[in-house]
Amino acid sequence: MASRSRILDRSLHWISAVLLLLMLMTLSSQLHQVNWEVKGQLAHRQDAVELHAIMGLMLVVVMLIRLIFPLLSSVPMVRMQPTSATHGFFIRLTHSALYVSILGLAVTGLMMVNNYEIPLMVAGISIAQDKQAFYANFTQWHEIHMILKQVMWWLIGLHLAGVLYAKK
Repeated sequence: MASRSRILDRSLHWISAVLLLLMLMTLSSQLHQVNWEVKGQLAHRQDAVELHAIMGLMLVVVMLIRLIFPLLSSVPMVRMQPTSATHGFFIRLTHSALYVSILGLAVTGLMMVNNYEIPLMVAGISIAQDKQAFYANFTQWHEIHMILKQVMWWLIGLHLAGVLYAKK
């Protein structure tokens, strides 16, 4: 049973990691580096935003499952042990910051979609355009979203450095 729990935990971790990296790397390339004339500007933007939003929703769901799973499991989750109290503190701090940043990205993403200049369809839900809200609110939410994106890259780097430190 412990090995199944470990496999599920690691699977959820790597699914989250892949989703996060795909999201961090794909939307801007879809919006800025693809020829819009193929589908047309609105259809192209709609597809890019919808894919990004669905992946973000999947990431939040997988993250919540990963957080809840150890609480429901009868077998304690075996994780790498910190090398010191300071290392343990940095592990908790980095993971907490990662979770908060992911939730922050999800919230700011929802706010941007809710204040978008073109009508969108995300996961079958139609969201009407609101040009006034776009000009009044979108820019602020986008700015926070981009800051959180940069924070996420730094946290990923910190996480990898911590793993390498622990494995030495």
